[in-house]
Amino acid sequence: MGEIIEAITAALNSGANVITALRDAYGYSIEDLSTTSGLAVSEVEDLEAGNIDPAKLARLTASLGLPEGLGQPEETGMPARLAS
Repeated sequence: MGEIIEAITAALNSGANVITALRDAYGYSIEDLSTTSGLAVSEVEDLEAGNIDPAKLARLTASLGLPEGLGQPEETGMPARLAS
């Protein structure tokens, strides 16, 4: 899991959003992530565009075995970042 966190942190530091960073860290295409999470391709694309639907985000992170709440916007309204 450490390598995944490092890859996600690097992607976030280069400006990627959390969902794109997760997808890239796992080596998934949008279609792969859609299949894994059970979300439609358009729903994954919406999440990557920053249109966060908490239920869809929860399905996606759960399908990857990641902690609940990962990628949820913080109370400040700014996107959540991963702690390294």
